[in-house]
Amino acid sequence: MRAKFFFLPILLMLLSFSAQAKWEYKLADEPQIDEVAVKIAAEVNKLPDPLFMSHGDKEKVNQLMEAVINEQRTHADQFANQIKTYSNDDTDQHWKAAERTWLTLRSLGKSKEDLIKLSTHSTQDLVTGFGPSGVIQFKQEWYVTRLNGEFLIHLQIRSFKSLIKDIFISPVPLIWAIIKVLFIYFALTWWLANSKRFIESFKKVQLESSTRPPLWIRLIWYISRAHRAIAVLIAITLSLRVLSTIPSLSQLIVLEIFTWWILGGSIAISFILEFAYRNSRASSKEITRLRLSTIRWYVWSFIFVGVILQISQRMVGKGTIYYWISSLVFFWFVLITLKILRKWRPIVFRRINKASDKPLWVVWAEKNENTFLLNILATTIGIAWIITTTCQSIFVSKLSTYTFFSQGLAYLFKIEVAKQNENELQSQNFVRVKGDETFKYITPGHEDSTLINYASDEFKEISRYVLSNNPAVCVISGERGVGTTTFLKQMLFKVKNATPIYLNCPYAGYIELIQEFAEQLGLNRDAGEIQILNHLRKSNESYLIALDNGQRLVKPMVGGLSGLLKFTNLLRRSKKNHRAILAIEKASWRFVDRARGERLLFDWVTFLPKWSEAQVAELLASRINQSEDEHYKVSFEGLVVPKQWDHDNISEEDRARNGFYRILWHYADGNPTVALRFFRLSLRRNKTNDAVVVRLFRAPESEELEKMPKPMLAVLRSIVQLEVASQEALSECTQLSHAEVLGTLRYFQSRGYIDWNDDKAKVSDHWYRHITNVLHRQHLLVK
Repeated sequence: MRAKFFFLPILLMLLSFSAQAKWEYKLADEPQIDEVAVKIAAEVNKLPDPLFMSHGDKEKVNQLMEAVINEQRTHADQFANQIKTYSNDDTDQHWKAAERTWLTLRSLGKSKEDLIKLSTHSTQDLVTGFGPSGVIQFKQEWYVTRLNGEFLIHLQIRSFKSLIKDIFISPVPLIWAIIKVLFIYFALTWWLANSKRFIESFKKVQLESSTRPPLWIRLIWYISRAHRAIAVLIAITLSLRVLSTIPSLSQLIVLEIFTWWILGGSIAISFILEFAYRNSRASSKEITRLRLSTIRWYVWSFIFVGVILQISQRMVGKGTIYYWISSLVFFWFVLITLKILRKWRPIVFRRINKASDKPLWVVWAEKNENTFLLNILATTIGIAWIITTTCQSIFVSKLSTYTFFSQGLAYLFKIEVAKQNENELQSQNFVRVKGDETFKYITPGHEDSTLINYASDEFKEISRYVLSNNPAVCVISGERGVGTTTFLKQMLFKVKNATPIYLNCPYAGYIELIQEFAEQLGLNRDAGEIQILNHLRKSNESYLIALDNGQRLVKPMVGGLSGLLKFTNLLRRSKKNHRAILAIEKASWRFVDRARGERLLFDWVTFLPKWSEAQVAELLASRINQSEDEHYKVSFEGLVVPKQWDHDNISEEDRARNGFYRILWHYADGNPTVALRFFRLSLRRNKTNDAVVVRLFRAPESEELEKMPKPMLAVLRSIVQLEVASQEALSECTQLSHAEVLGTLRYFQSRGYIDWNDDKAKVSDHWYRHITNVLHRQHLLVK
């Protein structure tokens, strides 16, 4: 036993020496390139980069280039004789000689490619240009290419013979490769049979279950549209790589070039055309068809050129043939471009003719639309201008979705329009439409008014609580005039499993609210809390109670939340599936939030957002009198608004209308009620023709409010929070004496800041936005 273990290391050593001897023999048996090609390659590698070349280095490059060309010519003739000799007598000796020359020519071709990169422009023109020397080089490379083709044919024949010989010796490698290919084929057929089911499942789980799926989910879904072609491409590529691992079939890897360029290019074209078609659906059929045709011309040309250039580079390197093909490709694309420009010319100038504001160079292009030769340049200029303006419009439109950008644009437009309208207003030709007459032109809201899609996300959040069968008390908060009442009535209209009750909280507060609540429940108006509570507990039906103007139960002073707490406790003690929504203005909600803190026990609190520019514009457009009576027509004619990149290709009146809506939205800060009021303040009647036109409103401005003492601003804040406030209530809220409050109110009244409602002060609608802005900047109020 010990003897066996003793001889084991010796046996392994002998085997290793035997394998090393066989490997060295195999290396010695491999054909080597000629020594002259090795020397030239070594000299080329010693050359520095063109930036650091001296005059002597440039001369050496030219000498080496001449030597390479001479050696290529000599070895090409030698290669031709060797291939002819091998064709007559296919012995291994003749084949090794031909293979040695083939490798030498490849080395010389690589050296020539490197020298072309290092040479000067004049030398490059001689070698790769279309002059006499370039033609000679082209013929020589074409001659070498044909010889390489013949050699590769013989090489493939020898490979198949070697494959058959190897199969009889050991068929395991071929069988294993075939098993791999069959496995790839079965995987492909399985995918083609089941892919539709997987993709539909992916669509239901990832796309249909989400309103806004992530970008990578949408990208996978987009790629899955061409899943069959992609699967075939992957299967062919893997099969070629598996078969090329067999030495006798290694040349099959060349087919991968054709596979990826042709099949992969077809997939890329399908994706590009699908993307172009989806983004062209808004265009006319003529433009869509021409756009898809343009894409096909360029992409198929790119694929064809890519295949030719890669085969040329693989056969002879980047020599004269490669550069000739590159030059021809350039001319081919020039011809395609001229052809496409000719097709696009009518559409381009039709688009330019519709544009109102054009630069001088576009006007020149328009005049030379039909001028011979110049029409090509004119069409190119027109396309460049259209693309530029379109990109600007898209860019500005995307930025306009951000509030800060739209606010900045609206502020600049407001300043410019104010400057342009100042002289026109001073001409005494216009008089402002006043009083109730403005409602004949800008109609008030009613039940049949156009409903604007607003706060849909907040509506869904509240619906989860108040439209279910579970008890809940929720709060919605927003600025006055933002649309809280409409929001509540929409919720009441949608409820199906409860009886809706709408309560508008009286100014008097909790006592009158209870009386109205009892009346809505069918009880006597004088019924108290106990009777209401017993009714809610014994009721067989559930109620959805919407309390509007809930801020009237809140007073910004110590003990000012008693009315709100009593009402919420009454709802919670009902012990039934009753639900309630309380609408509280944000100015008052801030006081509630700070007073209660973590003890706030509402089930859900949501804040209504500001209206977007598009929503305000849609509301203003819907409130313009739509009757056929021309007497109530409102015109934007003559209102000059600076050009806006996101409002191109529209009439001047539409541009003025959109710009004016943007100014209103900016001033109102997303409050539709404020925007409607100042829209009515913008109506002017022309004395000459009695037409009603829109001119920029005069927004109230007062430096006194900014410099006003804090106690006076506190009185203003209390009026905003209380909506209507008596002198006694203001004195309690601000801790000022009755005399101080009375003096402050008289000061406000003299400047028009407040109006009176039954001996109670109310912030003037005209000054509401300016006052809230000042209080917000002074950190006394949250809008």
